[in-house]
Amino acid sequence: MSKLYKKILFDLDNTLVDDNENRKYAFKKILEEKNGRVIEDEVNAFITLDNKFWRDRAAGKIKDPYPFKDNQEKSDWVQSQRFIMFFKNITFEEAKSINRKYIDYLNEHIVPMKNASETLDYLYNKGYELYIITNSPIKVIDNKLTKSGLKKYITSIFTAEEVGHMKPHDDFYKNIYNKIGNDGDMLIVGDELGCDIALGVKNNIDTCWFNNKNIKNDTIFEPTYIIDDLLKLADIL
Repeated sequence: MSKLYKKILFDLDNTLVDDNENRKYAFKKILEEKNGRVIEDEVNAFITLDNKFWRDRAAGKIKDPYPFKDNQEKSDWVQSQRFIMFFKNITFEEAKSINRKYIDYLNEHIVPMKNASETLDYLYNKGYELYIITNSPIKVIDNKLTKSGLKKYITSIFTAEEVGHMKPHDDFYKNIYNKIGNDGDMLIVGDELGCDIALGVKNNIDTCWFNNKNIKNDTIFEPTYIIDDLLKLADIL
């Protein structure tokens, strides 16, 4: 018999909304505007770079170059680095401008993950408190939840920008703890072993790895549960 959970903490990107499709759409718009054409290999190359960038950032491999005056300055610097890496011959100001347009494009095309709405509806009606824990930019979160039809189920949202550190940094967890505590009644659900599952393992929170791509766990982080379809949460909760 599973433990009695009350609070379910969901990752957002590639757990509840299809971030891969979202990013591909946005980057195609950037390429159209910058180069007048879209080459699929370039789109795929950016997604690969983007994935590695955020993994490295979460792992502490990409460090702040200097103390930032606030979280907005920090976010601008961090998010712009991907475009500097990809386009190579652009300035920071150009990269910052591209990033802002990219975020606007992210807001245009939102695709929910399969069975996300059905799953949250089931959990909501069962009386669970549903939260979002995300490294996604604040400017796109509300739009993603609204356009995917999921916002009405969510109690509260915890973001990396709000804290100034990404999952699984200790400060991210401290922000959660300070606001909703931790009575051993939490379950974290997410697709990233090094972020979502690591956050739970490091802080004695049960976790559910959403492994819809059936990939091998090559990390030290062992989830409490593994599912390949969000609807299978009904077997746990």
